[in-house]
Amino acid sequence: MPCVGSRAAITMIAAAVASTASGCDKSVARDKQQTLFDEVVVDTKPGLSGLAADASGGIWAVAERAGPKIPTAGSSQTQSGEAYRITLDAANKPTIETFVVRGVPSSTDLEGIAVLGTDSLAFGTEGRIDGVATVLTAQRRGAEIDITGSIVLDGKTLGVALKANQGAEGVCGAGDTIIAAIEVSAIDGGKRWAPIVRIEHGKVTRVYRLWLLTTTGKISALECRIDRDGTARVWAIERHFEVSRIMTFTLPPVGVGAEHVHPTELLDLGPALKSNINLEGLAVTSDGRVVAVLDNQWKTITGPSELLVFRPGVVKIAP
Repeated sequence: MPCVGSRAAITMIAAAVASTASGCDKSVARDKQQTLFDEVVVDTKPGLSGLAADASGGIWAVAERAGPKIPTAGSSQTQSGEAYRITLDAANKPTIETFVVRGVPSSTDLEGIAVLGTDSLAFGTEGRIDGVATVLTAQRRGAEIDITGSIVLDGKTLGVALKANQGAEGVCGAGDTIIAAIEVSAIDGGKRWAPIVRIEHGKVTRVYRLWLLTTTGKISALECRIDRDGTARVWAIERHFEVSRIMTFTLPPVGVGAEHVHPTELLDLGPALKSNINLEGLAVTSDGRVVAVLDNQWKTITGPSELLVFRPGVVKIAP
């Protein structure tokens, strides 16, 4: 049983991120020295996953469970999904636009979202059967988003085997470049790593080994900036129950540098969150606010859909 019993109490926690506490009373007393984030309730379907910021101040999220099946030509079926564009005013009050996502493959969950251009997006997915993970490209047309393509990520490409419900948990990118994080890990030399996939013009061009910070955590979210030379500056969340850490790392351009990537930890949220919140998205808004999204749907619905807007300076992300 965690020491903090409600999300309202969690908002007042901070100093424990610097070190591990020995006993609940000391932890809570030290945590209240400052605040980490504001909690923003958003009226969406449950199970938000993935965040992406656009150039005009919006934050995009997606409901991971797709809607009813839709018959299509032949014997195949697709599903509809739901994505949201959220804008926050100066007081973090949200305004929400809802978009129907058409053409989601059957038995596929939408897990991550990336804004690649004005109306161009990508979704990271996981399948409900073994070995299936994809990145879906999409185009926004008015109040609807149409799936336009699929990039298959299989075990041979990734260097690890995929089970059901393991896939592209986080995606980010710009233009023709997509970076995808796979929610699975492998061990080499006693150390854990996760595949980070680079996609250019619809093709996988490189798979990096991201060396993880913990013994149990998995990558659940990505945010990135792609420089003109192709360098990708990336921020990610590594999480697993009591583990919740924000990290940063750099991916070199295609054909440059090594495949081994060592991250730098920016913030350890584990002592603050007390295993109460599952973070599945990360974005940096056009005005510099760092925002995460919690997934409130696991075995049951655990509360409202929420964003966490970090206080200035808590997560140090360079523009």
